[in-house]
Formats: sequence, structure tokens, C-alpha cells
Amino acid sequence: MMRLRSFLAAVFHTFGGLLLYWAVLLAFGIKPAIAVALGFIAVEGGWRLATRRPFPPLWLLANGAALVFGAIDLWAQTPFMIRYEGAILNLLTAGVFLVGALGQEPLVLRIARQRKPDIPADRPEVVQFFRAFTLAWALYFVARAGAFVWIMSAFPLAQALAIRAAVSWGSIGAMLLASFNGRRVFDACQRLGFFKPVEDSTR
Repeated sequence: MMRLRSFLAAVFHTFGGLLLYWAVLLAFGIKPAIAVALGFIAVEGGWRLATRRPFPPLWLLANGAALVFGAIDLWAQTPFMIRYEGAILNLLTAGVFLVGALGQEPLVLRIARQRKPDIPADRPEVVQFFRAFTLAWALYFVARAGAFVWIMSAFPLAQALAIRAAVSWGSIGAMLLASFNGRRVFDACQRLGFFKPVEDSTR
């Protein structure tokens, strides 16, 4: 339960501006949605500055996207972007993970070490595993973007939003379950012959 609460808090702190924007947009319209998103960004940004917490790329992406989508919808005087926002955000998120997979310390490894600093990040097989895991996240977001485009074009808006929400939470839950059990996934990969220690591969 504590891990679930911690995860939900992390999701809200990262994507809160965008989540509030979508929720208020559907209930009250575009102007209140923009106001709430701006309020969240101001409060969250102030809290991060006061507590000296970083501004991760995903935080900047999600909350920046809320402002960009809001500006487009406000200019268009109708929230037509709501059909495409999910797909666009997922493609942008996929780009973040793709770039994060190319760094010296893969993005998923960096995130995992915030929860478990004792992960041996100096072992090549561990780095290779987390690089592959980061790429898997990138592919997941690309696939989810494609699914969102189809859903939002194949169904009426209200029905499409409900289906998209179910697909979104179900799929992200499966990915997070795999991430929370990363050690077991790593062990299973090693039993299959992947990500073996360097000393084992040279014998």
C-alpha cells in the first residue's frame, strides 16, 4: 500500500498539471482548465524550488504540454485538440525515454536508483538491462500513441475518452508492475541468456 501511495504521489507530482487540465476541461471548459493548470505549475514549481527538488524532463514535458494544448484550444475556441493530446504527449514521452536510453546512465536506471540507491550501476550487464528497459518504455509509449489515435477516431468523444482511460491505466499498470519487479525481470533475462556478466561471457 505504501508503494502504491508513493507511486500515485509521484505520478501526480509529475503529471498533475496535465491531469488537472484534462479533468477540468471536460467538466468546466477551457479557461478554467488553463487556470487550474497554471495554478498547479506555480504551486508545484514553488514547492520544488523551496525543497530544492529537481525539475525532471518528464515534469517539464507534461506541464509544458498542458500549457501548449491549452493555448491551442483557447485560440481555436473549441477543445478540438483533446482528440490528439494523448497521442502527442505519448510520442513526446517516447522521445524522452529514447534520448534517456542513449545516455551513460539510462533514464530508467536513474529513476530506479532514486528508490534503491544500492543498485550496482557500475556493472555493465545492469546498465545494459536498464538501457533495454528504457527502450522498452519508449516503444510502449509509441504503441500507446498509435492506440490512442485509433480509439479517438473510431468512437464518439465521450466513449473514446472512457476507452482511452481504461487502456491507459491498464497498460501503464502492467508496465509499472514489470518495473516494480525489475529484479525478477532481470533474473529471468539472465536465465534466458541475456545481460550476462562480462566475466561469464569470456570464459
